[in-house]
Amino acid sequence: MMLLTAALLGAAAIAVWFLATGARAAARVHLRFASMLFAALAAASAIAPPVADEVALLVAAIALPVLAFAAYAGFEKAMSPMPATLLLGLVCLGGLASAATGIISFALAPAALSAAAILLISARQFDAARLSSIQGMLSALALLASASSFALDGATPAYLLFSAAGLLGLTLALARASDTGVEEQGSRDLRRTVIVSDAG
Repeated sequence: MMLLTAALLGAAAIAVWFLATGARAAARVHLRFASMLFAALAAASAIAPPVADEVALLVAAIALPVLAFAAYAGFEKAMSPMPATLLLGLVCLGGLASAATGIISFALAPAALSAAAILLISARQFDAARLSSIQGMLSALALLASASSFALDGATPAYLLFSAAGLLGLTLALARASDTGVEEQGSRDLRRTVIVSDAG
């Protein structure tokens, strides 16, 4: 079962690399970075299950904040480099400390906060892009479920499946949001052209 779910997570990570093309450029970088982290988790779970928990702690601490950055960049605007770098450095330290000491809260606390941030960011888009907003919120819930699953049982198949669902779902939501933004911009440009033509 672990091998199958690891393969599913790996497939989701590969799919995200390509699906991220549809998201905004600022979000695309974050999505692909997170996908590679989850691909590493999938490989560790399939090849070296004894170290999967340690790898999962690192991935949870780093990948979920990166996905929160992606949600913010995809739904609203890109974060300023300085605070993003500072936050990423802090969560990296938390993940390393968690893997080294076995204190999972160092990794799961930023992971849970990041999932909650994704939920809030997605909810704010409900009026502007309803379907993308719902997809984003469901993805955030899946990521919260993955953190809860790890807290209870470690890097189990359930944890891998929830992670795959959250990663893939958020990527699809951001790609859809980008399409909606392009359509709205095109409509605004068309209306502006019509107004100018009428005025002429």
